[in-house]
Amino acid sequence: MKKSTKLITVICAMGVFTLTSCSRNEKKEAADDLQNAQEKVEDAADNTATAVKDAANETADSIEESRKELKAKIEERRDKINDELDELDGKIKKATSKEKTKLEVRREKLKSNLNELDNDMTEIGKDIKRDWKQFKRDLNDKIDNMQEKIEE
Repeated sequence: MKKSTKLITVICAMGVFTLTSCSRNEKKEAADDLQNAQEKVEDAADNTATAVKDAANETADSIEESRKELKAKIEERRDKINDELDELDGKIKKATSKEKTKLEVRREKLKSNLNELDNDMTEIGKDIKRDWKQFKRDLNDKIDNMQEKIEE
């Protein structure tokens, strides 16, 4: 009986040890799986944060480039208007009273266009709260309309 008890005790001890060992392995594997999952989530979050940051930088660069292009376009239009104003001033000095009235109306329209461009230039320098693309479209349309009116 002693041998049987010893044998049963040894077998039970081995079983308990095996079960405990299995349980530890399972716990270790579960902990490893959890750690791997956490690392994957952290990597995905880092990748997403980097992608968002890169996209924001690209957008900021694009907006800045658009601002520079629009400023150059406005400056070009302002130069043309100023040239035409100078030309009108010369014509007004030599014109008859009937022609002066017509030329002065034209001059006032050009001055108004110049003021609008100055306001737009100021707006470009600000942080625009409304949609940038819409602002850009509106400004380009306005400049094109001014050009059409000048060419009339």
